[in-house]
Amino acid sequence: MEYRELGRSGIKVSCIGLGGSPLGGGLFQERESLALDLVRHAFDQGITFFDTSSNYGLGRSEEIIGEALRGCRDRAVIATKGGAEFTTTARIALALRPALRPLRLALQPFRRGLNLARDAHKRYNYSAVGLRRALEASLTRLRTDHVDIYQLYNPTPRTPGLDEAFETLDRFRQEGKARYVGLSVNRVSDASELLHRWRADSLQLPLSLLDQHGLDGQIERCAAAGIGVIARSVLGQGLLTNAHGHVMADESSHYSVEELRTRRARRNRFESLILPGRTLAQAAVRFALQQPEVSSALVAAVTNEQLEENLAALAAPSLTEQEMLFARGLAIAEPCA
Repeated sequence: MEYRELGRSGIKVSCIGLGGSPLGGGLFQERESLALDLVRHAFDQGITFFDTSSNYGLGRSEEIIGEALRGCRDRAVIATKGGAEFTTTARIALALRPALRPLRLALQPFRRGLNLARDAHKRYNYSAVGLRRALEASLTRLRTDHVDIYQLYNPTPRTPGLDEAFETLDRFRQEGKARYVGLSVNRVSDASELLHRWRADSLQLPLSLLDQHGLDGQIERCAAAGIGVIARSVLGQGLLTNAHGHVMADESSHYSVEELRTRRARRNRFESLILPGRTLAQAAVRFALQQPEVSSALVAAVTNEQLEENLAALAAPSLTEQEMLFARGLAIAEPCA
């Protein structure tokens, strides 16, 4: 494992981090024990950076990470996010998911619709009271008295109440409840204006073979300002893997059906990066890691085997200069949605 500094924070993170979105006890998860084992296996393999959120599985993702890292908290770097909440109706429905797991095969065709319905009930609360309530609950679930990075979840420049949110995050840092504070954005175009309004310690953004907007100067500006860059969705929510059939991207609310169809078609053109000793997933991880400004690339896995393939990217052949130019050329010729 390689370890890199997170901007100018002084803390080092594993260059591959584990994303906590799939750990939250969803309707289609088989056994929570697998999630616990995955986090422990990741730590044993040298991953020290774990990223989650208060709304992943209504906080269950945080509970799993906190339980799995019990006894080794001081050797782990934990990042979580606050600001997203679900309506009461959604919380009741999500709480019922474990009871519905025996029906998951019958519900499989409706996964996208169910997630779209869930996200329609997502609300954002960036008030000082809301963020403090969210942080305190996260600390309890994570079994810790502080998080290493606390991130504002999905803000946009048009989000009301941002000044109060920024002041609140700065207060968390001063109190020691968060060592560092940052932003997690859906769209790279939002990051520049937000970072002009507030000095964050880190920026988490989508960055992959399929999502290259951050390479158009944003991550370079972050590096120059000492802001740590956390790349997420480096596997294109499963599109940049050898998975057949349903992947996380298919149930994402961030893309329309037509956009998903376009992304799948574009994904196929990157198959030329597959080599003996390098899968498409490993090429995708290497692409993110070969951006010198990236502190850590987050991967999402649900099995130890998937995680092992992602970690094997560290030993896989690097992308050559020509391959990097090819990958960038495809992005320029066919911009991401």
